[in-house]
Order: sequence, then C-alpha cells, then structure tokens
Amino acid sequence: MWYYKLANLLFAFAAEKEVGTIASTQNSLLDCDLFGMLSQSAMDVYFYVCDLVNGRSRWSAVAVEEFDLKDEYMEASDWMWLCRIHPEDQNKFVKNLEQMMLGQTDDVHHCEYRIRNRSGQYVWIRSRGVLRRDAAGNPASFAVVLRNMGLSPKYDSTTNLYTIHEFRSRLYETLSRPEQSGGILLFDIDDFSRINGSHDYAFGNQVLRAFAEKLLAMHLPGYLFRMDGDKFAYWMDEAEPEDLEIVFSRYSTAATELRVGEEEIPLVLTGGYVLYPADGNRAEDLHRRLEVAMNTAKRTAPGSLCAYSEEMYRDEQRLNALRSAIHQAVHHSFEGFSLQYQPQLNSKTGVCTAAEAILNWSSGDYPNVTHEELMAALEDSGDILTVGRWALEHAMNQVRQWQLLVPNFGISMDISSRQIIQKSFLESVCQMAVQYELQPNTLCLELNNGCYAAGDRHLSDLTRILRSHDIMVALDGFSPEWFSLEMLRKLNPRWVKLSSDFAGDAADAANPALPALLALFHQLGVHVCIKGIASVPQDQLAKRAGADFVQGSLYTVPLSADEFFEKYLDRQWVCEH
Repeated sequence: MWYYKLANLLFAFAAEKEVGTIASTQNSLLDCDLFGMLSQSAMDVYFYVCDLVNGRSRWSAVAVEEFDLKDEYMEASDWMWLCRIHPEDQNKFVKNLEQMMLGQTDDVHHCEYRIRNRSGQYVWIRSRGVLRRDAAGNPASFAVVLRNMGLSPKYDSTTNLYTIHEFRSRLYETLSRPEQSGGILLFDIDDFSRINGSHDYAFGNQVLRAFAEKLLAMHLPGYLFRMDGDKFAYWMDEAEPEDLEIVFSRYSTAATELRVGEEEIPLVLTGGYVLYPADGNRAEDLHRRLEVAMNTAKRTAPGSLCAYSEEMYRDEQRLNALRSAIHQAVHHSFEGFSLQYQPQLNSKTGVCTAAEAILNWSSGDYPNVTHEELMAALEDSGDILTVGRWALEHAMNQVRQWQLLVPNFGISMDISSRQIIQKSFLESVCQMAVQYELQPNTLCLELNNGCYAAGDRHLSDLTRILRSHDIMVALDGFSPEWFSLEMLRKLNPRWVKLSSDFAGDAADAANPALPALLALFHQLGVHVCIKGIASVPQDQLAKRAGADFVQGSLYTVPLSADEFFEKYLDRQWVCEH
C-alpha cells in the first residue's frame, strides 16, 4: 500500500547519502531533502522518522501544528506521543510496537488509534510504518506515515460494526490492487423513521443494535458495515451475484424475525449490489452505483434486491436533472407549477361536493412529469416546504371563489411529512384558512403514508389542533401496515382514503373484507373515499361495499380550475339560483 511505499521511499532516499555506516544513514533519514518536501504535505497526512539508536526523531511540520508538538526535531518523543493517545488505545499501540521491535511480527507497523489534537479533540489516526534493523538485527530506524481519519471511529458505537469511513478506506485500498474482485451489497431498512417516530431515537438505536447482532451471529464469510442512518453494507471478496442474493435473502429473513426485548419489530430490507471490477474500478464510481442500485429498488420494488445496470444510472441521471430543473423553477416564481382538480363524488347521488387539489408541473424539456415524480423531487430537495405553502394558498383562494357560488364546497390537498413536522406549519395553515374566509370543515388535509414518521403524539396533537380550527384531516392511502386501529382511534380523522388497489384485493363481490372494514370506519364516525377508480367493476365494488365517496380517472382526469367549474359546479350554481 502507498503508506508503506512512502515509508520505504524515505529510507531509499536517505540511503543515497550513505557513507558506509548505519549511523550516517539514520542521520540522513532525519535530514534528507525528501522529508523536508513531504513535511509540507496535505493537512491530513503526517510523517515522522526515528533514529532508534540515539532516540532522536523528526516530525513533519503539519504534524507539529496539528498535535501541538514542541518542535520538528525532538528527543525521546515516544513518551510525548503516547501521552496524547486515548487511554483506551494506549495498550494496543504499545503492544503493536513491542511485537514489531521484538521480531514477533514483520517489520511493519499497522495500527489505528485515537489521539488528541491541538483543539483537545480525539481524532482517529491510521498509522503505517516500516522498521529497519542494523547488521546485528537490532532496531535502528523507523519511518511512519500517519493518516488523519477525523472524528469518525473505525467501529460504530451503536452497532459495533465497521463505519462508513472504514468502508471507504477499504474500498480505496482494495481497488488499488487491480487483481482483486468481489461484490458489495448495500441495503437499508424500509421506513425506519416509523420506529423512531412511534417510539424514540434511543429505542431506534436498540433496534439497530439488535439487528446488527443478529446479522453478525450468522457468521457469513464477508464484512459488514454500518453506513449512514439505517443503511448497511456487506462486502464479500470473489463474490458472484448468487452469493450476494443468498446473503440478502438470509438477512431479509432475519430482519422479519427481529425482537427487541419482548417486542416484535419486523423489518423489511431493500437493497442493491455491484460487482468489481465489472461495475467499476474507481471507489467514487462504485459507491455511487451502489446507491443508484438501492435507490432504484426502493423506487420500483421495495423489499427486493436489484443488481446495478447502466440503464439504472441513466434513469438516475434523468431524475437528478429533473430535480435540478424543478428546483430552478421554484426559484423562478414557481414557473410551470399549477393546480389541477379531481372531483370527489358522492357514491349514492353522483354529486360533486368536494375536489382534491393536485400539484402539477411541466416544462418544455419535461412535458410529462408525473405527480409522483414531482413530489419525490420536491421532497428530496426540500422545496416541498416552499411549494407546499404556495399550493395551499392557491387552493384556498380557488375554493373560496367557488364557495361564493356553491356554499360549503370542499377542497382537500395532500400534505407531506416534511411539512407537518415544521413548527410553523400549523400556525400558517390556520392563519391562511382565516385569511381566505373558508367555511368551517371545508378544508381537508390528506396525510400520506410517510406522515406516520412524525409519531403518534405529534399526529394526535396536529389533528386535535386542526379540528379546533374546523379543518379536517384525512388519512390518505390507509393501510393497517402503516396506521393501526389504535392510531386511528387516537387521531380521530374525519376521512380515510383507500386506494382502489386495496379494494381490488376483495375483487370477489362475495368477499366481506372490504364491506366489513368500511362498516368499522363508519362505526368510528369516519367517512371513506375510495380513490384511483379506473374501471366500472371497481366502481361497483366500492359502492356495494359502502364507500361514501369515489374518485378516479373513470369519472375524469384532473382538470384545470375553469374546466372543473364548467363540468361540475356551473350546473349546481345555476340550479341553486
């Protein structure tokens, strides 16, 4: 590795000035021109060389600066350095050097430890050194290269797995040896924020620790890393695709059976993998392609494993470009943004008494962006906060104009988790409802599945405060997987929206599942709207099951405000007048 090569280079350079004695080589090692040049190296790489015969050493200028050493040249610096090493790492450091000096290991030094810098912080150091002996075999000179790894430790304190920093370091070292081959699997825990939200972060850490212990107990022939957040990586030398698929399958099975104390915490994993050098031979490229493979799996097939492909990379590039274009549009007075409206029809009378306001965006370069793509881009960039307020204001202004003609007409809008966790969200929504003089209980905020991450208490407080201001709440895309009946009782929403896919699970008209579920909602005083209806059988099933309202492309695609009024409200206004 380059650490050892650099240390040996110092010896070789000094040897050119040798005049026949070991002592002269040692002196030239401390004073050689190469050391002087390297002394002004990058700020996170340091050098020192030791004359072990007379106890003198020389340290690079950046090391003197970073670790507040007395001078570049020092006597008996070993004790000075040891005092700066973290007490928990001192024994490891001393033992490593003793074994090398006594000839119990090769004449190379390889150790990682924490050391105190001039600011009083302990940073991690990767130390690599080469020992030279005299003719009698006694230690004579020692050259060391130090790499500052920052505050990040080698092992993650929560899971005791290798850290992402260690992953990157090993990736660089492995790919520097072109003969190496293998595979890397990157996976994360789907919707892990739900656990933090429903419990707390301390419990979330317990889950991560228990999960890591369960995986380590399987003793699979590879290396396991804790990456960012709830991401993990598995690395296996000389791996084939089927090897990584087997590992992922075993990890996924273990995840579904996880227990923390007496509580069952089933987890779902989604992942992607790359092979090297087939999928790349540069560390940055390989790591990025791992992320692309996993993100593709999360977007297209949650709970599964995807192998990286160039097509994925092209799709990811398109999405990145789309995010950038949308971000630019937001900061150019919301250029290309608009609201469209889809009716929510009374299932018994067919009358439209409310509409869902749906955010839309298009441009010349991106004429067919789906609502899902748009919302994902806004969530990723954080622009959802700015655009969300813009959309709410426009929707309230529009429904207020309609209410002047058709009293008590309602409007609903999808709200994201990023919006509801903002401290100012509640206040701004309530103020806007007053500003636009909306009639009571005609504004409904639809909380999507991601909102459960905010936690039961926050959602309960949110719905309570909104109700006190005559603003309704709907759980959009209700599923027992996300919202338990206990949570339903706590939140006490006015509405629940079920996907037509949910209704489709009971496509047999004799199946009592859907009618029974809707009857339960009605007993709790909750109205039900089934959305996404695209066929007559779905319409018939929803109405037989007892849905209060229906919504979907079977009735109409989302319309502009003028088109919507002409088709659904103009006739009501004429009839009433």
